[in-house]
Amino acid sequence: MKKLFALFALAVIFCGTNQNATAQVDTGVVAKFLATAKAAKDGQLGAIASELTGKVQSLGATLGANDVVKGLLDNTLKSLTGGKDSAALTHAFDLVKAAKLTPDQLGIAKQVGNLASAYVVQKNFATLEGSQSDVATLVSSLREGKLTAAIAPVKNIAGNTHLTDGQKTLIKTVADKYAPGLEKAKGTVDAIKKLPGF
Repeated sequence: MKKLFALFALAVIFCGTNQNATAQVDTGVVAKFLATAKAAKDGQLGAIASELTGKVQSLGATLGANDVVKGLLDNTLKSLTGGKDSAALTHAFDLVKAAKLTPDQLGIAKQVGNLASAYVVQKNFATLEGSQSDVATLVSSLREGKLTAAIAPVKNIAGNTHLTDGQKTLIKTVADKYAPGLEKAKGTVDAIKKLPGF
Protein backbone atom coordinates (compact mmCIF):
# COMPACT_ATOMS: atom_id res chain seq x y z
CA MET A 1 0.00 0.00 0.00
CA LYS A 2 2.85 2.40 0.88
CA LYS A 3 4.49 1.63 -2.48
CA LEU A 4 1.23 2.36 -4.30
CA PHE A 5 0.87 5.66 -2.43
CA ALA A 6 4.49 6.57 -3.20
CA LEU A 7 3.95 5.82 -6.91
CA PHE A 8 0.78 7.90 -6.90
CA ALA A 9 2.57 10.82 -5.20
CA LEU A 10 5.42 10.56 -7.69
CA ALA A 11 2.95 10.58 -10.59
CA VAL A 12 1.23 13.70 -9.22
CA ILE A 13 4.56 15.47 -8.81
CA PHE A 14 5.68 14.46 -12.31
CA CYS A 15 2.41 15.57 -13.92
CA GLY A 16 2.45 18.84 -12.02
CA THR A 17 6.02 19.52 -13.05
CA ASN A 18 5.25 18.63 -16.65
CA GLN A 19 2.31 21.04 -16.76
CA ASN A 20 4.42 23.86 -15.39
CA ALA A 21 7.11 23.18 -18.01
CA THR A 22 4.67 23.46 -20.90
CA ALA A 23 4.82 26.80 -22.69
CA GLN A 24 1.30 27.62 -23.76
CA VAL A 25 0.18 30.67 -25.72
CA ASP A 26 -1.62 33.20 -23.50
CA THR A 27 -5.34 32.60 -24.11
CA GLY A 28 -6.12 36.17 -23.02
CA VAL A 29 -3.85 37.50 -25.76
CA VAL A 30 -5.53 35.23 -28.31
CA ALA A 31 -9.03 36.29 -27.20
CA LYS A 32 -8.18 40.00 -27.29
CA PHE A 33 -6.65 39.74 -30.77
CA LEU A 34 -9.66 37.81 -32.10
CA ALA A 35 -12.09 40.31 -30.59
CA THR A 36 -10.19 43.23 -32.13
CA ALA A 37 -10.05 41.57 -35.56
CA LYS A 38 -13.71 40.57 -35.55
CA ALA A 39 -14.76 44.09 -34.51
CA ALA A 40 -13.05 45.58 -37.59
CA LYS A 41 -15.20 46.77 -40.48
CA ASP A 42 -13.32 44.46 -42.85
CA GLY A 43 -14.86 40.99 -42.44
CA GLN A 44 -11.80 39.34 -43.97
CA LEU A 45 -9.73 40.30 -40.93
CA GLY A 46 -11.82 38.15 -38.60
CA ALA A 47 -11.47 35.12 -40.87
CA ILE A 48 -7.71 35.55 -41.24
CA ALA A 49 -7.37 36.14 -37.48
CA SER A 50 -9.20 32.88 -36.77
CA GLU A 51 -6.83 30.96 -39.06
CA LEU A 52 -3.81 32.71 -37.52
CA THR A 53 -4.81 32.05 -33.91
CA GLY A 54 -5.54 28.43 -34.80
CA LYS A 55 -1.97 28.01 -36.06
CA VAL A 56 -0.55 29.97 -33.10
CA GLN A 57 -2.36 27.70 -30.65
CA SER A 58 -1.39 24.61 -32.62
CA LEU A 59 2.28 25.57 -32.48
CA GLY A 60 2.01 26.64 -28.84
CA ALA A 61 0.58 23.25 -27.87
CA THR A 62 3.71 21.51 -29.20
CA LEU A 63 6.33 23.76 -27.63
CA GLY A 64 6.98 22.08 -24.31
CA ALA A 65 9.23 24.44 -22.35
CA ASN A 66 10.23 26.61 -25.34
CA ASP A 67 9.45 30.01 -23.79
CA VAL A 68 11.35 31.88 -26.53
CA VAL A 69 8.96 30.74 -29.26
CA LYS A 70 5.97 31.15 -26.96
CA GLY A 71 7.08 34.75 -26.37
CA LEU A 72 7.36 35.37 -30.12
CA LEU A 73 3.84 33.99 -30.63
CA ASP A 74 2.39 36.15 -27.85
CA ASN A 75 4.27 39.22 -29.08
CA THR A 76 3.03 38.68 -32.64
CA LEU A 77 -0.58 38.75 -31.47
CA LYS A 78 -0.02 41.60 -28.98
CA SER A 79 1.60 43.70 -31.71
CA LEU A 80 -1.22 43.01 -34.16
CA THR A 81 -3.79 43.88 -31.50
CA GLY A 82 -1.96 47.12 -30.69
CA GLY A 83 -1.64 48.18 -34.34
CA LYS A 84 2.13 47.62 -34.40
CA ASP A 85 2.04 45.68 -37.64
CA SER A 86 5.71 46.03 -38.55
CA ALA A 87 6.76 44.69 -35.14
CA ALA A 88 4.23 41.85 -35.50
CA LEU A 89 5.81 40.78 -38.78
CA THR A 90 9.27 40.86 -37.23
CA HIS A 91 8.12 38.57 -34.39
CA ALA A 92 6.29 36.23 -36.80
CA PHE A 93 9.26 36.00 -39.18
CA ASP A 94 11.64 35.36 -36.27
CA LEU A 95 9.72 32.17 -35.43
CA VAL A 96 11.44 30.23 -38.21
CA LYS A 97 14.82 31.32 -36.85
CA ALA A 98 14.06 29.94 -33.39
CA ALA A 99 16.27 27.12 -32.21
CA LYS A 100 15.15 23.57 -31.56
CA LEU A 101 11.98 23.50 -33.68
CA THR A 102 11.05 20.14 -35.14
CA PRO A 103 10.29 20.00 -38.89
CA ASP A 104 6.54 19.93 -38.09
CA GLN A 105 6.87 22.92 -35.77
CA LEU A 106 8.90 24.76 -38.39
CA GLY A 107 6.13 24.17 -40.92
CA ILE A 108 3.52 25.62 -38.56
CA ALA A 109 5.84 28.56 -37.74
CA LYS A 110 6.03 29.36 -41.47
CA GLN A 111 2.23 29.24 -41.68
CA VAL A 112 2.02 31.67 -38.75
CA GLY A 113 4.31 34.05 -40.64
CA ASN A 114 2.26 33.72 -43.82
CA LEU A 115 -1.04 34.32 -42.01
CA ALA A 116 0.35 37.27 -40.03
CA SER A 117 1.50 38.74 -43.36
CA ALA A 118 -1.92 38.13 -44.92
CA TYR A 119 -3.57 39.88 -41.97
CA VAL A 120 -1.25 42.90 -42.19
CA VAL A 121 -1.66 43.19 -45.97
CA GLN A 122 -5.46 42.92 -45.76
CA LYS A 123 -5.64 45.44 -42.93
CA ASN A 124 -3.32 48.03 -44.48
CA PHE A 125 -3.79 47.68 -48.22
CA ALA A 126 -7.33 46.41 -48.93
CA THR A 127 -8.52 49.87 -49.94
CA LEU A 128 -5.32 50.98 -51.69
CA GLU A 129 -6.32 52.76 -54.87
CA GLY A 130 -5.47 50.72 -57.97
CA SER A 131 -4.27 47.65 -56.06
CA GLN A 132 -7.39 45.87 -54.78
CA SER A 133 -6.92 42.94 -57.16
CA ASP A 134 -3.24 42.56 -56.27
CA VAL A 135 -4.05 42.77 -52.55
CA ALA A 136 -6.73 40.09 -52.88
CA THR A 137 -4.33 37.82 -54.81
CA LEU A 138 -1.52 38.39 -52.32
CA VAL A 139 -3.73 37.73 -49.28
CA SER A 140 -5.15 34.59 -50.86
CA SER A 141 -1.67 33.33 -51.83
CA LEU A 142 -0.32 33.90 -48.32
CA ARG A 143 -3.30 32.20 -46.67
CA GLU A 144 -2.92 29.18 -48.92
CA GLY A 145 0.89 29.06 -48.62
CA LYS A 146 1.34 29.54 -52.39
CA LEU A 147 4.33 31.80 -52.05
CA THR A 148 5.43 31.92 -55.67
CA ALA A 149 2.01 33.36 -56.53
CA ALA A 150 2.68 36.13 -53.97
CA ILE A 151 5.70 37.59 -55.78
CA ALA A 152 3.95 39.45 -58.62
CA PRO A 153 1.30 41.12 -56.43
CA VAL A 154 3.96 42.17 -53.89
CA LYS A 155 5.92 43.84 -56.70
CA ASN A 156 2.79 45.55 -58.03
CA ILE A 157 1.72 46.83 -54.61
CA ALA A 158 5.24 48.05 -53.83
CA GLY A 159 5.17 50.04 -57.07
CA ASN A 160 1.85 51.74 -56.34
CA THR A 161 2.26 55.53 -56.33
CA HIS A 162 -0.51 56.02 -53.75
CA LEU A 163 1.37 54.34 -50.89
CA THR A 164 1.81 56.26 -47.65
CA ASP A 165 5.19 56.16 -45.90
CA GLY A 166 3.80 53.62 -43.40
CA GLN A 167 2.51 51.43 -46.20
CA LYS A 168 5.86 51.61 -47.99
CA THR A 169 7.59 50.34 -44.85
CA LEU A 170 5.12 47.48 -44.41
CA ILE A 171 5.16 46.33 -48.04
CA LYS A 172 8.98 46.49 -48.02
CA THR A 173 8.98 44.15 -45.00
CA VAL A 174 6.63 41.76 -46.79
CA ALA A 175 8.59 42.04 -50.04
CA ASP A 176 11.89 41.33 -48.27
CA LYS A 177 10.38 38.11 -46.96
CA TYR A 178 8.49 36.84 -50.02
CA ALA A 179 10.27 38.53 -52.93
CA PRO A 180 13.88 38.91 -51.73
CA GLY A 181 16.00 41.03 -54.00
CA LEU A 182 13.04 43.15 -55.14
CA GLU A 183 14.44 46.31 -53.56
CA LYS A 184 17.89 45.68 -55.07
CA ALA A 185 16.37 45.03 -58.50
CA LYS A 186 14.25 48.17 -58.22
CA GLY A 187 17.39 50.18 -57.33
CA THR A 188 19.19 48.76 -60.36
CA VAL A 189 16.30 49.68 -62.67
CA ASP A 190 16.17 53.20 -61.23
CA ALA A 191 19.94 53.56 -61.74
CA ILE A 192 19.64 52.39 -65.36
CA LYS A 193 16.83 54.89 -66.01
CA LYS A 194 19.16 57.71 -64.89
CA LEU A 195 21.78 56.78 -67.52
CA PRO A 196 21.78 58.89 -70.68
CA GLY A 197 19.74 57.32 -73.45
CA PHE A 198 17.30 55.40 -71.19
